[in-house]
Amino acid sequence: MADGQSQGTRFDQIYMVGHAHLDPVWLWQWTEGYQEARATVRAAVQLLSEDPDYVFTLEQMAVLEWIRESEPDLFEQVRELVKAGRIAMVGGWWVEPDCNLPCLEAFIRQGLIGQRYLLTHFGGIAATGLNADPFGHSAVLPQVLRGHRLTGYCFLRPGPHETRMAETFFDWVGHDGSAVPSYRIPHEYCSPGGDIDAHVESAVTKTAPSVSGTGMIFYGVGNHGGGPTRQNLHSLARMDADGTYGRLVPAGPGRIFAEARDTDRPLPEWHGELQRHAAGCYAAHSEIKRLNLQAEAALLEAERYATLSARLDGVPYPAERLDAAWKDLLFNQFHDILPGSSIESAYTDAAHDLGGVISTAGKITNRAMQVRASKIEVPLDDTTQPILLFNPHPYPVRMPVEFEVGFTAPDWCLKSEAGQAVPAQSIQMEAIVHGMNRLRNVRARFQADVPAFGHALYRFHPEAAPSMEPEVRVDEDSLTMQNAHLRVRIDPNTGWLASCVRLSDGFEFAPEHSAPHTVVSDDASDTWGHRVETYVAPGESFEVESIAVIEEGPVSAAIRVISRCGASRLTEVYMLHADQPAIELRVEVDWRERCKVMKLRFPTGLSPEVARYGMQNGYVDRPADGLEYPGQRWVSIAGTGARFAVINDAKYAYDCSGGDIGITAARSPVYAWHDPRELSVEEHYKYHDQGIQRFRCLIVADDGNAPLDRLADTLVTPVRVMPESFHEGTVPACQGHLSGLEDLEDVALVALKPWEDGADATIVRLANNADAAREVRLALDFLGGRTLETTLGAFQVRTFLVPADAGEDIREVDLLEFPPDKALPYLSERV
Repeated sequence: MADGQSQGTRFDQIYMVGHAHLDPVWLWQWTEGYQEARATVRAAVQLLSEDPDYVFTLEQMAVLEWIRESEPDLFEQVRELVKAGRIAMVGGWWVEPDCNLPCLEAFIRQGLIGQRYLLTHFGGIAATGLNADPFGHSAVLPQVLRGHRLTGYCFLRPGPHETRMAETFFDWVGHDGSAVPSYRIPHEYCSPGGDIDAHVESAVTKTAPSVSGTGMIFYGVGNHGGGPTRQNLHSLARMDADGTYGRLVPAGPGRIFAEARDTDRPLPEWHGELQRHAAGCYAAHSEIKRLNLQAEAALLEAERYATLSARLDGVPYPAERLDAAWKDLLFNQFHDILPGSSIESAYTDAAHDLGGVISTAGKITNRAMQVRASKIEVPLDDTTQPILLFNPHPYPVRMPVEFEVGFTAPDWCLKSEAGQAVPAQSIQMEAIVHGMNRLRNVRARFQADVPAFGHALYRFHPEAAPSMEPEVRVDEDSLTMQNAHLRVRIDPNTGWLASCVRLSDGFEFAPEHSAPHTVVSDDASDTWGHRVETYVAPGESFEVESIAVIEEGPVSAAIRVISRCGASRLTEVYMLHADQPAIELRVEVDWRERCKVMKLRFPTGLSPEVARYGMQNGYVDRPADGLEYPGQRWVSIAGTGARFAVINDAKYAYDCSGGDIGITAARSPVYAWHDPRELSVEEHYKYHDQGIQRFRCLIVADDGNAPLDRLADTLVTPVRVMPESFHEGTVPACQGHLSGLEDLEDVALVALKPWEDGADATIVRLANNADAAREVRLALDFLGGRTLETTLGAFQVRTFLVPADAGEDIREVDLLEFPPDKALPYLSERV
């Protein structure tokens, strides 16, 4: 039976889920959310003592932890009520996060940390996932939910008016083929505080019975917490006695999933992502999105280096510090923080949290590198300045690297430790003041080669660099740059590419006619972008003020374009590096517009019907229809024998239409503005994205073979460079610690960390970003030469436990880091 039943339809029974949707942050700061969490749970415990039939549903482990640390007696009461089946403990995640923007490992950690929290403090894990309020769902989530041992999933959005899916109860099938039974809440996740007759009636008219003929309705005061009231419970008892809708049974949401499993009737299926609601949130508040991405990358890098340091150098793994940092990151991925929909002061709090995450991760990474550096053999040659490069990636990296160092020689040359001269060029220094200890500074860009998950030693030498044939050429008059792969010419009128030619066959990627590179349009939508389908609209373009060649050398050429629109200024530096089929674009926007949106457009001569968006792992194909879509690090379009892709290190909001790729670079709605309220000329408002923001893009013009995921990884997490002194050591100057993924460009090392149940064992998590299986043979040189051999199915994520004892086999574990055949107790719900 489809949604939209006639009014008054009678079910055999309806499970009534008493719930307090609590946003820890939204129109209030987290300190107020903390207090409301205590008040909400205390009120629920009181009502449970008054009504023996009432069942309360609770989720979000971060909220539970607030109660545990502030009211331990109340926490103990919750424990007893969970044990008695009076509180249905669901969710199993640290918070209810945004379900489009976090990276794959962040989704995994929500359940790894959340479910293990429940196991530690309550003796079991949650069976049912609950994310009532996120604004859309990535197609990777069914696999993650299954990996967290969740046997059902409840959500609200997208609603029936936002997707073609008509069902309330269905199997949600992810892009890897994993399926999880799911329930779309048909009518809100909360209710008024008085009688709920109208709420129940409205929900019933929108609810299709499950395969067992049962319905489910959520009720209780929500958003700022509260939960069911006495008036709610009284009206519920009265309606149950009337029998208008059948039996109204107090229960947790797991009951309907358990009941469905006992039937033989299959559920209808929905394949892929669940979109779209509040499309403006893919771009709202640029800074929180940039900080989130930096924090994710910093934590994953820190874990890798801390694991390497523990295994090779005996440095204790900083588990408590990293656990606290992950919890801060996960908290700030909450569905009203990361999407940009909270009040301004909440973002001051979030910036402090995420800055702390980045700082903690950076200190852990630096310590591991410094300890490793101290063991590397650096022979004395006091005329030189050694520098060490560290590659956090599981494959060799060749990329341009920038570094500034104090070096007194008037002439210099950069060489590898083997004595081979390396192409390098001087670039503008960051340190302008001379004197003090740095009598002379050198800032260089050079082409670095660093082995997989390893290091390499280079040196500055006090001699003139040998003459080298430049690998990148630039013509200042025509604003043209050329390397071995591409010849690009900048249009002085638009600041975009007048030409982009693939040299192997002369293919032209640029459009035949000039097209706008920037579009600034009016944006009358609220913070969420409610009812917005697209931000592609007529508008103004930034007008070019100046263009200049600012770099020319054997490694790179660069052209800077400065433009203005209204009160805003845009600075773009196009860079072409040796041996790369990509153009680097460094963007600085000083944004001063209000209630406007800025699209950074990348016009091409291609005419695709479909665009490909990189996701948490793998990708999703969507129509090139101009609609606003979420994505991770890249978007690509393709034609016959040609692909054009844009990678970036800060943004999540895209569109593709007419051969253009668009990035929503800035949106400036009022903070926490929710229509239908209209803005008043008599009030003073604060607007998003005011001021300077910086991000980088890679523009890839190729035949489809460039590894977009790896290019994105190295853009976000580049090779690290540090100066070093002279000392003896037992570690060679150039060494890698992994091998086997060099040519498997679709396979990603998602996480490398100690095992939760034994710090001496190591967790290796791999993901296949391709739609076909991949055979993997990964040599873990830093783990005593152990070798991991496995097959990854299309878009599959697999986790492996490498024991410290070489006599024990490597074995697979689930996303909770337990063997798949290990039974875990589920927390009870009232039957």
